[in-house]
This record gives sequence, C-alpha cells and structure tokens, in this order.
Amino acid sequence: MKTILLLYCHPSPHKSRYNRTLLDVARALPFVSVHDLYELYPNLMIDEQSEQDALRAADVLVMQFPLYWFSTPSLLKEWQDCVLTNGFAYGDGGTALKGKKFMVAVSTGAEERAYADGESHGAALSQYLAPLEMTARFCGMEVLPAFVSHNARHQPFEATKMRAHDFCRQLSVLAEVP
Repeated sequence: MKTILLLYCHPSPHKSRYNRTLLDVARALPFVSVHDLYELYPNLMIDEQSEQDALRAADVLVMQFPLYWFSTPSLLKEWQDCVLTNGFAYGDGGTALKGKKFMVAVSTGAEERAYADGESHGAALSQYLAPLEMTARFCGMEVLPAFVSHNARHQPFEATKMRAHDFCRQLSVLAEVP
C-alpha cells in the first residue's frame, strides 16, 4: 500500500463545510497523513526539514485547497518556496520527489461554466492549476488529473457527502487499496 501526504491549506477552515468534509474523510484513511498547513504554521514559519521528511516518506502528494483569486492560498505558495529547495526537489542531487505522484484537490466557489473562455473567470481551470503541475513535473513527479469540485460553497450537504465519498475512493485508488 502506498502512503499519501495530504497538504490541506484553507485559511478559513471554519467557513468551509465542503473542504472540512473532504478533510475528515481523508483523515480517517490509514494510508493518508494530513498536514493542515494553517494549523501547523499559524505564524507562517514552515519547518522545512519536517516537511521534507514527510515528502520523503510519502509515495503520493495531494494538495487540497480552495481556489483563491485564481491561485492557491498564500501559505501553500510559501510552503512550496520553503520546502521544494535546490538539492532536495530539483537541481544537483535533488531527486527526493522523482517518480512520486502528484494530485491537486481543488474547490471553487463558481460554477464550472464560469471557467470557460469568454466567461467571468476568463480561462479554463486547468490554466490556473498549470503552475502547480509544472512545479511537480520540474521536481520529477507524475502529475495526475485534478480532483475538482466547482460551486462547492453552494452544494447541498448530500452532494458534498457524495463528493467526499468520491474523494475517498480516489485516494484509495492512489494508494492502490482494493
């Protein structure tokens, strides 16, 4: 069984029933290790060594976050800047992530159609996720299709529970759990 490191990054978790529900499902899985970045680093001082150790131990990296102004929450970017260093994730000797799998689990507040060309958000969601995917590729990771949930803020609770079940199933597939 493969192990999954789930980086959960939500600056206002108490306001997000959707992301909390997915997080709760993931935490219950024995092959998932959750790092709630805002909980671990409220002072924004990331423990580079601890995070790198967690990455070394994992087979799969999943970043779960809500899309904020067409990007990740700021602490997730700070995590990347501090943890994905030369000699660890890339460059001479930087092979710690080579061959590991990478997936984004992103939620949006808008409906899917808002991400069509010419609509209110102006571009496909894949364009907003491209920097994360390019970073993962640069570090030698295998990029998997994103787990996307649009209009998460307005989903009825039953729909959220179904998406959480889908997320659990996807994580199980990544860990190769029958």
